Amino acid sequence: MDDSSTPDATDIRLDARDSAFRQDPHPILDDLRARCPVHQDCVLDRVVLTRADVVAAVLADRTLSSDPFKGRPTTYGRAGLTDADRPDLPLPFLDDPDHARLRRLVVQAFSVRAVEALRPRIEAIAATLLDRIDSTCPFDLIADYAVPLPTLVIAIMLGIDDAEVEQFKAWSDAVLIGYAPGRTEAEVRDRNAANDGLNDCIRRAIVERRREPRDDLIGALTTAGARGERLSDVEILNTCRTLLVAGNVTTTDLIGNGTVALLRHPEQAARLRADPGLWPAAVEEMLRYDPPVVSWNRQCIDDRLIDGCPVEAGQTVTVMLLAANHDPALHAAPHDFDIGRDRQKHHSFGGGAHFCLGASLARLEAQVALSALFDGFPQLRLAPGHDLQRKAIPRFGGYDAVWLTAA
Repeated sequence: MDDSSTPDATDIRLDARDSAFRQDPHPILDDLRARCPVHQDCVLDRVVLTRADVVAAVLADRTLSSDPFKGRPTTYGRAGLTDADRPDLPLPFLDDPDHARLRRLVVQAFSVRAVEALRPRIEAIAATLLDRIDSTCPFDLIADYAVPLPTLVIAIMLGIDDAEVEQFKAWSDAVLIGYAPGRTEAEVRDRNAANDGLNDCIRRAIVERRREPRDDLIGALTTAGARGERLSDVEILNTCRTLLVAGNVTTTDLIGNGTVALLRHPEQAARLRADPGLWPAAVEEMLRYDPPVVSWNRQCIDDRLIDGCPVEAGQTVTVMLLAANHDPALHAAPHDFDIGRDRQKHHSFGGGAHFCLGASLARLEAQVALSALFDGFPQLRLAPGHDLQRKAIPRFGGYDAVWLTAA
């Protein structure tokens, strides 16, 4: 735990809203991992873990809860939530048996086989989006490519009309920032409006599928309910919202972060151009090096020891996935970006029962999107005069914008 004689250990703000940590987290994370890998974060009332082996153990521990309402009101995982938020908890925040039941109904849509069947559609979407980019002037990779590609893919899977895709993305962003501790009144209003918009749209789709079944994910969920799986409209709604919000944002950030990593390490991009068979390994290194999700929470439901340190019942335990990925015990030269690593090990998709449902889809989308981007624009580089700024969304590590030039 913290040593009070160690300077700055108790007032470090490990949060995306702190600009210094957001822009350069590794000095702080490395320091904590070395000196207090089980850190009592007094600012945000939580315990922060930074060592890879402890992070892996916590992610696999089914006796810890994913439900923020099992934390005490002041702790990080629950701060800012009210009783009105309870019915809207998405799949990643549910415990068994509800989590296992809902996941079972959705998991087949994200199997490796089902995802691979989407490859031609993803390739066509990537080609269409790249054709629309004017390569003679700077363009924003995030707005022009990394945002619409996964949004269109999820919309196809759910059966959402193309005309509503842009609105869905705006709602997704508002929902995410609205769950952040320390959210403003304006963010609460935006989140509530986004919730209403998403809910109304998905409810209409549920009614339509029950009237006229369709071969999409919403249709499959409504059919499961009809077969007696006890899937309520609220559960269908929250499951769809999870896929729309979490799936879109994380894949967008993976594409953006991966592009920046390659452009800052041109020797690695050259290796990919020489050997396209390295793209799957390159995406795994992107996930390790600069993951879309930098941290995740569990709630401690009893007093216990974690790595020999006491943690109280009701406290949030935050696993720093980014820190675990850069643990020297896991990888040699962890801060180097190397697509040829012998060991493709990372914690970017979480672990245990809550291992990311969309991992196969995210990997495929990133491989297709990035290979098409770098093949299509051989002279791609970061546009001068545009600073890279990380998004101020806790737990997520993407960029607001990535301006590129291809001329």
